[in-house]
Amino acid sequence: MPNAKDATRNEDSPPRFLLMGTTGAGKTSQILTLPGKKFVYIFDPNCLSSLEGHDADYEEFLVDVTDVDLAIKTLKSDGPKDRSNIKIEPKTYLNWEKHFEEHIDSGFFDAYDWICFDSFTMFLELVMDRILFLNGRTGKQPEQADWAAQVNTVGNVFRVFTARKTGILCNGHLDERQDELTKRIFFRPMMTGRLRIRIPLLFNHVLVCHANEGLYEFQTKSDKLYPTIRTAFKDLEMYEDATISDFSKPTEYGLGRLLKQAGKVSVRTPVKPVTQAAKRR
Repeated sequence: MPNAKDATRNEDSPPRFLLMGTTGAGKTSQILTLPGKKFVYIFDPNCLSSLEGHDADYEEFLVDVTDVDLAIKTLKSDGPKDRSNIKIEPKTYLNWEKHFEEHIDSGFFDAYDWICFDSFTMFLELVMDRILFLNGRTGKQPEQADWAAQVNTVGNVFRVFTARKTGILCNGHLDERQDELTKRIFFRPMMTGRLRIRIPLLFNHVLVCHANEGLYEFQTKSDKLYPTIRTAFKDLEMYEDATISDFSKPTEYGLGRLLKQAGKVSVRTPVKPVTQAAKRR
């Protein structure tokens, strides 16, 4: 019978970071601090300005021209009253899905130490645009079935991502809420429904980024304002420095520094060969 004192799963499992915070809290720049080869899926149009000039492969999937045309058409005062007849097709999510599936099947991501996702918030928007189109509700407010489809789609995507043997970094935002009973203010992940619980569970490090007068920090322990925070790293302070003081060697700072402290200089986990007996099981 296994005993927890002998467990080493935390040492063997690749780091999976979910960074949350407001715009400008330094989340995207933390991609630069990761050691090794990085691939970045970019959904946020401001992401590349933080990465340019540095070594990171990427693909952009931004709102395209048809998406913009669609938004303009649905906002026109003389536009069609029955917006379900609008036939402009938002294809950004469709293009991303094709890229993702082809590159998973080809083993493309095996060459990378890190897969990064910036940002979760914009990815949710692209998924919803596609769902509304498929359900004939383009230009209308999402209904319960649309939200449910979004939750299932995004949940399945991230289960695939976080099951890989590479490091994962996903950036997201926070939603300020007030408890109706206690009137207490708190912040939760800006995610739909059950995703607020399901997505953080897939990551072994859920940190909040703060910015204050040009300095940046990670909050590594939960409190009343940020109850979702947790980390598998041991002996961290409540607040850890996330400022990149020298962009010519960013891996010395932020997440790179925390990984080095934890002995995670290499994030790759050897893949155990699958025996014929295992295949039969």
